Amino acid sequence: MQKRIRGEVRAFVTNLRSRSTLLAIGTIFLITLAAVFGMFEFLELKTIDAAFTIRGPIAPLYGPKNNPKSDTPETSIVIVTIDDESFRENKLQWPWPRKYFADIINKVASGKPKVIAVDIFWYEPSLDKDGDAALAKAIKNAGNIILANDINHIEQAGFKYDELRRPLPEFEEGAKHLGLANLNRDADGFIRSMPIYRIHSDGKAYFSWSALAALNYLNAPLPTSVSASGVRFGDIFVSAEQGFLNVNYRGIPNQVFNQIPAYQVVNGDLEEKRDGASFFKDKIVLIGSTSVVLQDNYPTPFSGISPMPGVEVHANVIETILTQLFIRRSPPIVGVLMTLVMGVMAYLFSLNSRPLLGAGLTLGALLLYLALWVVSFIQYRTEIYVVAPVTSLVLGFAVPAVYRATNEALEKRRVRNLFAQFISPEMVEQIIEQGIEASRGQRTELTVLFSDIRGFTTMSEKMSPTEVVDLLNEYLGIMSDVILKHGGTIDKYEGDLIMAFFNAPIAQADHAKRAVLASIEMRQTLDQMKARWSQTTNRPTNFEMGIGINTGDAFVGLIGSQKRINYTCIGDSVNLASRLQDLTKDLKWPLLISEFTYDQVKDDYEAEFAEARMVKGKTKPVGIYRVIGRKGAKEEEKVRALFA
Repeated sequence: MQKRIRGEVRAFVTNLRSRSTLLAIGTIFLITLAAVFGMFEFLELKTIDAAFTIRGPIAPLYGPKNNPKSDTPETSIVIVTIDDESFRENKLQWPWPRKYFADIINKVASGKPKVIAVDIFWYEPSLDKDGDAALAKAIKNAGNIILANDINHIEQAGFKYDELRRPLPEFEEGAKHLGLANLNRDADGFIRSMPIYRIHSDGKAYFSWSALAALNYLNAPLPTSVSASGVRFGDIFVSAEQGFLNVNYRGIPNQVFNQIPAYQVVNGDLEEKRDGASFFKDKIVLIGSTSVVLQDNYPTPFSGISPMPGVEVHANVIETILTQLFIRRSPPIVGVLMTLVMGVMAYLFSLNSRPLLGAGLTLGALLLYLALWVVSFIQYRTEIYVVAPVTSLVLGFAVPAVYRATNEALEKRRVRNLFAQFISPEMVEQIIEQGIEASRGQRTELTVLFSDIRGFTTMSEKMSPTEVVDLLNEYLGIMSDVILKHGGTIDKYEGDLIMAFFNAPIAQADHAKRAVLASIEMRQTLDQMKARWSQTTNRPTNFEMGIGINTGDAFVGLIGSQKRINYTCIGDSVNLASRLQDLTKDLKWPLLISEFTYDQVKDDYEAEFAEARMVKGKTKPVGIYRVIGRKGAKEEEKVRALFA
C-alpha cells in the first residue's frame, strides 16, 4: 500500500510537470510563429520610437561646429521654409507664383550653396507663362538644382501600374538631377525609413531626392547597380535594406536644422538677420513646406504630438548619409532565434523549486535584455527585436508557473478539505506550508486515544431519537475541539466513541504528553458540560467517560477507495488503546494508559500502576497505569474514580 501511494504521488508530480512543459512549449511555439509572420511588427515599430526617446536628441555632427549668430547647432543643411509666417508676410495664396519661386532660387543661388534641392512638384504649366520662364531660367542659372518627382502607384479598372511623374520639360532640362520625393509610411502612419531608390516597372532604379542631395554635396558619382543591403556611390556606401534607409533622426521637429522663412530670403533680410550671403555658402539648401496649411507634416519617432515637416524628414535622411551613422535592424531570423532562446530560458527558470528565485532570474533576464536593446541602439545603432523575445520570456515563465501554481492551489484545497475533517485548521495549514505529503502511508510511532461514554446505551433508551442525536452532536463536537486543540487527529466516530491519534500527519516530539493532557482536559470539560446541562436542559447527567491511551508503532495514511477514503491508523498498538478504553469500566478508572505511554509522560504526569495483562500480539503482560493528573496539580484538577 505504501509503495502504491508513493508511486501515485510521483506520477502526479511527473504528470504535472509534463503538462506544464507541453503548455510552455506550445506557448513559446505560438509566440515564435507569430514573430515569423510579423504579428508583433506594429509593437516592434513602437519600440523604435521608445529607443529614440531614451536616446534623446543629439546635435548634428557634420559641418561647422557652431554659428556665432545662431543658438541652433550649425549643420551643412539649411531649410528655406514655406511656412505660415511667409504666408502672412507675402499675402500670397497657394500655389505661389512661379516668379516668386524664381526669386527664392536666385537669392539662394547668390549665396553659392553646393546643392539646392526643391521639395515641390511642378508637373503642370501655370497660367503665368512668364513666371514659368523665369523659374526655368533660375533653375538653369543655378546649375545645382535637384528637383522632386515621384512614382505614383495607380489602381484603376482592375489594373495596377506605377506612373513616373516628372517636372515640366523646361524645368527638368535646367535641373542637375531629378529625385524621388516619395515618403514611406509604416502601418501606424509614422515615417521611420525612407526609400533610397525604387525600381520602376520599366526595370530602372530611380534614386531619392534626399540621397541625390547628399551625394552631390559629397561629389559622389551615381551608382550603376543596387543591392539588397544598400547602394554604393563610388567610395560611399549607403546602408539601405531592400532599398530603405532607416532614418537616424537627430531630434524633435524645427529644433535641429537652421531654417529661414522664404519671405526673408525674397526680401533680402539675410544681411540684417543672418550672416549675409555666407549663410548659404557651401551648404545644402532645401526648399520645402513647413506650413500647417499645406499638410506636408508627418509623425516620426521624435515628433510626439508635433508632426515633422516632410522637408525636415528629408534633411534627417541627408544628415544620416553625410555622417554615415546608419541605423541597422537585426535580421528577422535573429529575432526568431532570440524569441526561442528567451522562451526556453524562462521555462527553465520556472522549474526552479523556489518560485521567487525563478521569478527573480526571469526579471533579471528581462532587465538585461532591455539593457542590451538600449545599448545596441544608442552605442551601436542597431535595432534588435524586443516585443517577441520579451513576450516569450515573460510568458515562458508565467504560463507554466501559473499552471503549476494553480494546480498546487487546487491540491492545497484538496488537502485542506480532506484533513479539515480530522485535524485542526492550524495543523492543516502547517501541512500545506511544510509540504508534507500526508497521503503517503508510513509506519511511525503514534499515541492513540479511544474515548467512550459509560452508560450511554441505558441513558439513550429513555430519550427520543432527536434528543440522542442532539446530545451526541454537542458532546462529540466539544470533545473533538479539545483533541484538536492539543494537536490530535480525529480518526473516526462510532456512536459515542471517539478515536484519535497524535504525531501524524505532523510530527510531534511530545505526542504522548499531548494525548494525556487532552484526555485530562476532556474529563474536566465533561464535568463542566454536565453542570451546564443540569441548569439549562433536561438532559441526563448520570454518565461518565472512559479513555484509553497507548503509544506504539502503527501504519498511518489514506486508506479506502476512490469513492470513499479516510485518513486512519491501523496496528496492534491501536488495538491496545481500544482495549484500555474497555478496561476503564473494569478497573473503575476513567483514564488508563499503557506502560509504553507511561514511559514518555512519567516525568510530567502522576500515574499509579493498576495491573499487568496479556494482550494479543505481545509475548509478555503489558503494564496498565491510572492517570492521576499533572504533577503538582491542584486536587480539583486531578482525575477521580469512575462511578460503579
